[in-house]
Amino acid sequence: MKKSWLLLCLLFVMFLVACGNSSNTTNSSSSSQKAPESNNETDSPASSEEEVYVLKVSHGFPTSSFMHTYMEWFDEEIQKRSEGRLSLEIFPSGQLMPIDQEIPAVLQGQIDIVHSTSPILAGFDPIWNFYELPFIFNYDPKDPSVFLENRIKFNNSENGGQKIVKMMEEKGLKVLSLDFIDMFGSIYTNDANKPVTGPDSVKGLKLRTPGGLIGPETVKAISASSMTIAGTEVITALQQGVVDGLLTVPIYAHDAKLPIKSFSVVPLFNSLTPVIMSLEKFESLPEDLQEILVQTGKDLELYAKEQVEERAITAYTNLENEGVNIHYPSEEENRQWEEATKPAREVFINQVEGGKELLEELSNLN
Repeated sequence: MKKSWLLLCLLFVMFLVACGNSSNTTNSSSSSQKAPESNNETDSPASSEEEVYVLKVSHGFPTSSFMHTYMEWFDEEIQKRSEGRLSLEIFPSGQLMPIDQEIPAVLQGQIDIVHSTSPILAGFDPIWNFYELPFIFNYDPKDPSVFLENRIKFNNSENGGQKIVKMMEEKGLKVLSLDFIDMFGSIYTNDANKPVTGPDSVKGLKLRTPGGLIGPETVKAISASSMTIAGTEVITALQQGVVDGLLTVPIYAHDAKLPIKSFSVVPLFNSLTPVIMSLEKFESLPEDLQEILVQTGKDLELYAKEQVEERAITAYTNLENEGVNIHYPSEEENRQWEEATKPAREVFINQVEGGKELLEELSNLN
């Protein structure tokens, strides 16, 4: 009897232990089933729709310039359109590197985007010299919008600006925008007794040009002398008579307070300030962010048109009020300018591969 009782007790204890183990096993199993879900929530990488991308931008201009304010506008737009998933980190004033080193830096992955200029880009590929040619876009001397609209029209044409865009893609660069920060460039002089009217009025003058292929050829074609002077020394050179004038643009001439006395409203060059990105970096982004960059780049061109048109009118008015002699050429004077500067086009056709085709497309559009 006593043994039976002990046996019963032993069986009862074993039953309780078994129940306890069963309960622990169940709880452990339940916990292990939930663990993957917990790890997915906290440890796994975010999906492409949640990941945040910050693109490093470099340009060589001060924060007060359109070069910088355009990039601020671009940053605000892509942040808004991507709901904060895409933004820019902007380094102005050549903080990261000189402007002539920016394109190599993009290709090497040191930076993601540059806001450059067509004269600088011409050092990378001479096709950008197209925008340094005289009289390429139809214009009205007293209506800035005509020139700006024709420039955008060419830039959007498949065999015009978009052909240049495709050429850059073959070299690893994605052109996001063919924007601009000023009107066309003309000849400005530092002497009221040397007014710029027709091409004969500048014969023998010493003119500062930014250098490159086309600017010096344009000056040579009108029988003036071309001098290359650093931008930081231009005002001193004008004040001291080292040069008689320069090729420049109206908004810059006004904002920089250049000591000028005369210029003629003729389109002797037509520089752009493209926004260019590493193609490899661009293609690494989710497709929806690629689309946002492309569309925002197109919208930047329209935004630039509004800004430049408004500022150009202000610049012309203020310069005139300050005593600068602004000459609005007649049709005959324009014909003379265009004829006199044709040699610069010939240099472009003969020395730049693909240049002839761009000028043919320009002719078709005009």
